Amino acid sequence: MSERNLVKIAIQHFLKFGYEGTKLSHIAQESGMKKQSLYFHFKDKDDLFLQVNKIVIEEEINFLQYFFDRNATLPLKDTLYSLLLEYKSRYLDNDNNGFMFLLTFIPPAHLQNHFLQNYHLFLTHLKNSLKPKFREEPDLRINPDEGPASFITLLDGLLIQLIFETPKDFDNSLRIFWDIYWHGIIKKK
Repeated sequence: MSERNLVKIAIQHFLKFGYEGTKLSHIAQESGMKKQSLYFHFKDKDDLFLQVNKIVIEEEINFLQYFFDRNATLPLKDTLYSLLLEYKSRYLDNDNNGFMFLLTFIPPAHLQNHFLQNYHLFLTHLKNSLKPKFREEPDLRINPDEGPASFITLLDGLLIQLIFETPKDFDNSLRIFWDIYWHGIIKKK
């Protein structure tokens, strides 16, 4: 079993059972190996958790680079709206997203600093990717350097709908708050 597949199984277990409820023996069993064999890859559950977190953050940063490269010519409004929809899709279809966002809200106490440090790395990448888009918008009513923080606040609120509610709640909140958000950051014509 490759380390990559082990990480994938570990992500699923951490999402389903949380940090405390995840057992290395169950991950090993699902991956078709003995628990002792896991120690060839990871020294303990903390190491596995931190390695999973590091890989997830790297993959999410790679996604951001891909997304912003692919959408470089879109105006701000379309970029932001597309990113919200993309994160909904990624949360529903990609365990990385669930791992990153859910465990940001409730990381294990003894690993909180490590986890938040990696999440801040992701946020820095997101902010730095958004800043040029906000600076390009001629009708922006707010300081372009504050635009990314305003968008991330909207994104966080919508992701809460996915984590603790349903995709339908996300869609309903997006319908309501997108209009309020967009008209709040753009000058009236």
